[in-house]
Amino acid sequence: MNNINLQFNRSYLLLLIIFVSNILLSQVINDDKTYDPNIQTVLLHEAGVQLTDPIIVLGLGKRLQLSFDDMSDDAYIFRYTLIHCTSNWETSDLEQIEYIDGYFEDDIVDYDFSLNAVPQYIHYDLVFPSRDMKLKLSGNYIIKVYLDSPEDENVILTRRFFVAEPLTRIDASVPYYPKQLEYTRLKHQINLKIHTPDLFASEPEQRINVTIRQNGRWDNMKSGLKPTSIMMNELDYNYPNGIVFDGGNEFRNFDMKSYWYQSPQIRRIISDENGYEVILHTDGPRKDKPYESLEDINGVRYIKARPNQETAIEGEYAWVEFTLNHKKIENASVYILGQLNDWHLDGKSKMRFNGQTNQYYGEMFLKQGYYNYNYVVVPNGKTKGDITIIEGDYWDTFNDYSVYVYYRERMPEYDRLVGYLKFSSH
Repeated sequence: MNNINLQFNRSYLLLLIIFVSNILLSQVINDDKTYDPNIQTVLLHEAGVQLTDPIIVLGLGKRLQLSFDDMSDDAYIFRYTLIHCTSNWETSDLEQIEYIDGYFEDDIVDYDFSLNAVPQYIHYDLVFPSRDMKLKLSGNYIIKVYLDSPEDENVILTRRFFVAEPLTRIDASVPYYPKQLEYTRLKHQINLKIHTPDLFASEPEQRINVTIRQNGRWDNMKSGLKPTSIMMNELDYNYPNGIVFDGGNEFRNFDMKSYWYQSPQIRRIISDENGYEVILHTDGPRKDKPYESLEDINGVRYIKARPNQETAIEGEYAWVEFTLNHKKIENASVYILGQLNDWHLDGKSKMRFNGQTNQYYGEMFLKQGYYNYNYVVVPNGKTKGDITIIEGDYWDTFNDYSVYVYYRERMPEYDRLVGYLKFSSH
């Protein structure tokens, strides 16, 4: 790709992001969304432990850490608030005074200017809940970050997190033989039982909902699962065809923690006064090929620079080019899937097809680190990605599964998160 075309593509992509962001600013929802195109590399995890999920246990004192980079020239005092949600991520009917002990909003005051980075940015950090803003109830939450006031047009980002109170015991596993024998050696069937105390013996069919996620994905999660049988304090989820996920394949990866050398997955690194461009080796389909065991981190990203750099303020950004050798898939789009785009199947992760080269192309603006990704296909009019078309479908794949158990409280009426389990398929 020559420099003129590259500059055009980058300018076009930034204009597209700004256009879409302006539309979304009036449609803020309870999702992992970034509404300001200047905001990059939003991370939310257990404080001090980057590769963890954003979940804490009510009353244990652990906290979460939110960080992000602002590519603006000026520093701002951003504010934030916490919003309680239902099990399906709608805003709950609770008033903030019912689930927050202390202030309802606060400032993000911890920020630093980047050092020797091109382009320059401002790095923000927040650890919460604080002693001035504590959470009293379990459930689904979002943290909403905004400038000045929380009206939709001022929101720069929202991120989901979980507050659990472990009042149930969850037994989950992936058997070798699924109920549907045609899925043998392909799909992952989740065997699930939940052991509940007497507190939840009343109306379990109506009050208890279960959600299961594969890795960090939202597009293929199973939600609203109800027990098929109830015996004493045990709920069994024994569906005739099982609870089934595509096995998929291990994640592809690339390592760009340093721009001083090319890791095996990188074909070329270009640098100039405007920054870096990282060109990955061309990928190909893995469907119908023998399963290959690869070490991965199940689709997440690890933001990390060289040992002699302070990652938060010295980590640099690059435009990363993805190329996939694959004939055109009719009536569908191909997306790059992973935490590198917050698991969203949107304009940033959608690939362009070139009929002359018979290849798909994509670009992302990413900070130094180690990244996992795969390719999924989304048929026109659908929202769920199909990983099997390009990556294949293998029972041997190591996937993480997260089980969330919600209980609908009556007074006040809200969804408590009374059980959580994260387990590996093998």
